[in-house]
Amino acid sequence: MTLTFPASPAESTPARPDHPADLSELKVLTVDDDPVFRRSMAFALEGYRFQDRDITLLQAGSAAQARTLLVAHPDIALLLLDVVMEDNDDGLMLVRHVREVMGRRDIRIVLLTGQPGMAPMRDVMRNLDVNEYWHKTELGSDRLEAILNANLRSHQFIREALHTRRQLEQLLAAVDGAGHVPDLTSLSQRLLVDVARLLDMPSEGIVVMWPAHTTSALVIGATGRFAELQGRPLDELNDPAQVHRIEQTLTSHAEPSTDPGAAAAHALDLLMPLHPSSALSTAAGRQIDLATLFALWMPRRHPPGTNETEMVQLLVANVGAQMHRLELIAKLDRLAYQDPLTELPNRNGLLRMMHAAGERLSTMVLQFEDVDRFSDLNLMLGFETTNRLLQALAQRLRDEAGPEVLVARVDNDTFALLGPRDRLDTSLHRHRSEGITVSDGHFSAVLHLTGARVDLALFSGPPEETLSTARYLLNDAKRRGSGQEVAYRPGMEAAARDNYRLGQALHEALRAGEIHIALQPQVWLDNGTLKGFEALARWTDRRGQEVSPVTFIALAEASGHITALFTQVLQQSCHAWRVLEALGLGHLRIAVNLSALQLSSPTLAQDIADQCADAGVPPDAIELEVTESAVMLDPDGATLQLTRLRQIGFEVALDDFGTGFSSLARLRSFDLDWIKIDRAFLGEIGQRPDRETLPDMIVTLSRQLGLKSLAEGVETEAQRLWLVRSGCMAAQGLLIGAPMPVAALPDWLHAHGHLPVPPPAATD
Repeated sequence: MTLTFPASPAESTPARPDHPADLSELKVLTVDDDPVFRRSMAFALEGYRFQDRDITLLQAGSAAQARTLLVAHPDIALLLLDVVMEDNDDGLMLVRHVREVMGRRDIRIVLLTGQPGMAPMRDVMRNLDVNEYWHKTELGSDRLEAILNANLRSHQFIREALHTRRQLEQLLAAVDGAGHVPDLTSLSQRLLVDVARLLDMPSEGIVVMWPAHTTSALVIGATGRFAELQGRPLDELNDPAQVHRIEQTLTSHAEPSTDPGAAAAHALDLLMPLHPSSALSTAAGRQIDLATLFALWMPRRHPPGTNETEMVQLLVANVGAQMHRLELIAKLDRLAYQDPLTELPNRNGLLRMMHAAGERLSTMVLQFEDVDRFSDLNLMLGFETTNRLLQALAQRLRDEAGPEVLVARVDNDTFALLGPRDRLDTSLHRHRSEGITVSDGHFSAVLHLTGARVDLALFSGPPEETLSTARYLLNDAKRRGSGQEVAYRPGMEAAARDNYRLGQALHEALRAGEIHIALQPQVWLDNGTLKGFEALARWTDRRGQEVSPVTFIALAEASGHITALFTQVLQQSCHAWRVLEALGLGHLRIAVNLSALQLSSPTLAQDIADQCADAGVPPDAIELEVTESAVMLDPDGATLQLTRLRQIGFEVALDDFGTGFSSLARLRSFDLDWIKIDRAFLGEIGQRPDRETLPDMIVTLSRQLGLKSLAEGVETEAQRLWLVRSGCMAAQGLLIGAPMPVAALPDWLHAHGHLPVPPPAATD
């Protein structure tokens, strides 16, 4: 893999895209204003190869840099794009720029915006042509490789399809134009020009006519260095061996034979009859049914591709007999509207059917079905086997749905069903739990499907928006787990719009430094002395309203801004520690929370260490808290990260313990200092002894594992006394002290006896 960063516009020289078959380099562009995430992406893609070919990774920190790179590298295959960067919807505007201004339909675009719902479907995603939509926390190495494999494969197919489409469009234009040419000579000249354009070669060759009952063929069209032969006998071509080959082509549909030397010299030449081969008699000699025979000859320096040869054959056959027009139109239609693997309608075909349905569409249901863990199946079985399984699944869905339901393949492993409600309310629900068994004749598999459902009586948008909504719902269902189904509910757009606007406001708040910390004290339970503080993020918006941390932290994680939020919290925590140090309390620690997204960064430990070093704060002054559910997203990766953090000198606490799903064996593998007991387990301490078993077990477990325990959410004296008796080492909560701004820290310390000497009075 080659890593490239954007050059200045003066250094950027646009390159010419190669023919799809000649591509030797694949380029992937990542656009994200977070340098940590860009480094993580570069690290994750180190050594990645696609179909035994290296990729070039281009990186941009803004939409403007991305535009520069897109101009300089018109052969970029894949765009991994953060939606919200320096200016609100820069990412979305970049998508529109790529699709509408640059006209690039071949680039695959993967939005890295986090949890679906950040961008409103109705207002922002209408007509937005993106291919995938992922939360950054889901981008483990396997997932990232699967996304690259699928999208690079799609790009390769689309480039080839677009190249073929352009040739087919040229072919159709040539056939149509040939029908308006008034005479045989003009038609022959036009044919040579059109064939040369199809083959991307100089127009150089001849068209030969051999009328019945004559002894010599005549050149009726000539271009290039053969132009002087126009209207002359074929015998005047200064190449007797080639004259013989052309005459054989005129009189027989078999491959012309000649001596080996001549055959080698003309092996690459384009030589074909312009009449249907079925019109020739099989009798010996020149016994034919056509009065006049035609042939085309053009010398070539490079062998033609299969598609090129076929298209030239189609063109010359049509020009020769004008009988293939309807077949060509049908072929173009299949390319545009039919999936070649399953022969089902593709996404375009589904849209065409939905538009054609008109008012009847409101009586139907659109169902998306996606094969769970299909990328894993591809890796284990290979593409040939999984393609056959997809064909079998397509047939199974078609058979079970019946003739009233349209089945389409809208993506690699995603199928769509469109039909009456009663036809879509039966077998799919059973398959959701049991799976659906398919076989290619040799191998059988039970495929589990994740679904999304849009009742079109409840949704009033156009078909394109309906498909975008179904895709959004499908991503939401996949986020919830295997075998899930999410149905459209009226009003979902309003919630998505509110989230989007709040996400924009959060982005602005982070840029303006409006997020602040509040410090909640933590004490040792055995003697009541101060252990330290936990830094809690707080946000008061520009209207003066407090935004719940639960809400804006979830938004930060979903939108990929959690790293920026953590950086600001860590910077302010370092400042708070320096305040403590100045007061003679430098032995205390400040606890800062990490997110699941940050744990996926391979440079996390060093990045945090560098930030602390820049602030002049030692690692042992900072305690890092990570939730149990976060480490269980990628236990192996989390184990590595926690070990690196402790090796540098940070203490690490497992937050909200007891609310996740970690096993005892997994817990022992984590390199930890603290276990924090979630507040949910303290509510009935001192009131119901039968509810005290679980927190007691957690304290005992932490002691047996050699870990320190801290209870959060302590609000009553009864809870504190119980924790002391149980052997819990530390606590925090309203009983100990409420969260406070950093400016209030000195007065609080003095008032609670943690600072014997009153802080100096502030002076102007």
